[in-house]
Formats: sequence, structure tokens, C-alpha cells
Amino acid sequence: MFSIDETDNVVAISMIQCIVMPFHVFNFLSFLLIFVLFGPCASFAGFITSPDELTRQRVSFTWSDVRSKTLKIIAEYVGKNGTPQQVSLGSGFLISPDGLFVTAYHVMKFCLEGDKETDGLAVNVDCSSGRDGVRYRALNGDREFDIQVVSHLNEADSTSGKETHTPDEIIKQRDFVVGKLKGGPGVPFPYWQLRDFDAIDLSTPRADFQLMPLLPPRRVFIAGFPKNGDFVISAGFLNLTETNRRGYFAANYKVYTATYLQSLGVPANTRWGMGVRNHMSGGPVIDSAGFVVGLVVNGNRDTAGVLSIENVLSTFFSRAGDPKERPAVVLNPARTPLYLKGPR
Repeated sequence: MFSIDETDNVVAISMIQCIVMPFHVFNFLSFLLIFVLFGPCASFAGFITSPDELTRQRVSFTWSDVRSKTLKIIAEYVGKNGTPQQVSLGSGFLISPDGLFVTAYHVMKFCLEGDKETDGLAVNVDCSSGRDGVRYRALNGDREFDIQVVSHLNEADSTSGKETHTPDEIIKQRDFVVGKLKGGPGVPFPYWQLRDFDAIDLSTPRADFQLMPLLPPRRVFIAGFPKNGDFVISAGFLNLTETNRRGYFAANYKVYTATYLQSLGVPANTRWGMGVRNHMSGGPVIDSAGFVVGLVVNGNRDTAGVLSIENVLSTFFSRAGDPKERPAVVLNPARTPLYLKGPR
């Protein structure tokens, strides 16, 4: 697991786990998956770093759309010399006009240290109160907001408290939280549209599974704020999944025949695999139509591990709620309301 590269930090900051985690494979399920993660490296569709590059991708959203709906998560603290310091932790994305957002659990791990033994549904964990001198903040464009976590699972179910994970652990764990920006400007936040979906079964989240080809492969874009860098977007295809649609991988492995790809209009010589950088973790994974597919939680220069938005919504939201309450999020196109689940 990458660590924060910050030499003038306090002990509290050194405890923060903030990254896109690298894959670590041992005694794994099959030779196939070991090959997926450790096969020959190649040159893949790279990072998009400008509005013009994104326009050429023929998508239904603009650079400013993506950036306005994506968050940079930071921590603020006072350095040894008494001056305020900031350090980047990860990324996130907005899902409602009143500031609800999704990010990875491991991005918010330090804030949730005191709550790691329990699930927190419909809670208010203030991450910007300066616990041990460290304040979480979210940057949205040129604005900065305090953060609270409103839904999370315990650490064991989120990350198992580990710093490296095998692909099966990535799918079995639910490395995500729902947060909210505090002190909004009084106008609706721009936010990502969410598609309606059939309920997925999370009754046995740690059940064994086998990865299989995603049919058809899904063209996606991953947005985020890399460490020591400006906003970027990675482009590529998700090509592996599992039966319950809890997650996906964009891996350097050919799983389709040329004939099949040609039937989809996808070039047979497509280079598979998709890179993510440190601190893009928690960022949105978006399809060409501008709908959220999930969040990136893991990866390296040519492989990305993604947990599905259906996984997040099924974990923390319900279609049943008090009709007098304002729904937390709305699914399209039927405008289906979802409500945050309360304590079990």
C-alpha cells in the first residue's frame, strides 16, 4: 500500500491510509488471474489531461462536467514549524444535489478509526472537527468543504484492516463509504446521474466466486486527482466481472475473440488494461453516457479494480422509505427514489 509522502508530518498523519492500493497475489484462485495481474506490460490508452482530448472520445459529458462532480479529499494539519499543511488523500464523487458523495473507506480510514468496530448507518461522523489535529476537507472546484461520513461498514467488512489485497478480496470487501459535504453554498451541487438497477444479492458478500469475461466489455472513464498532480481522466475498458456484479476489473488480458469484438464495433487490436494513479482511489468510474458505473478502489499502471455503484447503493440505500422524507438519491430514467438505510 502506498503511503503519504510527507516528511514534515505529525504522528496522526502517518496513520492515514490514503491511496489506490496495489495488487498482491499469492496462492490465488487460478493461473488465469495471476496472468491477468502479472502478464506482459504494454502501452494502454493513456490519461486524458485536457478538455480537447476528452471531446475527441465522443462522450456525452465535458471536462468541466466531470471535474465539477468529482472531489479531491485532503487532510489539513499543523506542521512542526507551526504552519498549516495539506496532504492529498484520495478522490470522491457527488451523487446528490445536496452534497452526498461516495469515496473509498480506506481514504476515510483515519476519520473512522474510532468507529472501525461497528457499522454506521444514518450516522454523522464529523471528519473535519480536527481530531488529533487532523481535519478532513473536500475540494470541489475552487471551493473547500468540511466532511461528515453518513454511512459506513466496519473495517473488517470494508478492508479487513489490510494494506494489500488479492482480487478476490477486492470483490468480497466493500471498500466504500457515503459522506456529505457540509456548509454548502445554498445552491444545488452538480452530481452524477445514477441508473436504475435490479437488486443484487449481498447476503453472502464473502462467498467464493470466479471472475468471468464482462459481456460486452464496457468502455469507461476513471476520474480523480493523482498525488502531486492535477485532475486527470483514464480511459479504457472493463473486461472482467463476477456473477453478482459487485465489481469489475480492467485487466491486461485478452478475453474476447476478434470476431466478437468486431461485432461490437470494438477494434480487434484493442489494448486491454487501464491505469490508475496513487490518490485516484474513490474516484468515479463513468460510462460514455455519463452514468456512474462504480468507484475505483485498487490498481496500478495497467490494472484497475472497481466496485460497482449497485454494490454501494444496495449496501447503504433502500427503495423503501417514509414518503414524507426527501429521498437521498434518485435513479434514472424512472426517477426511482432511494433512501439512506437507518440503524439495523
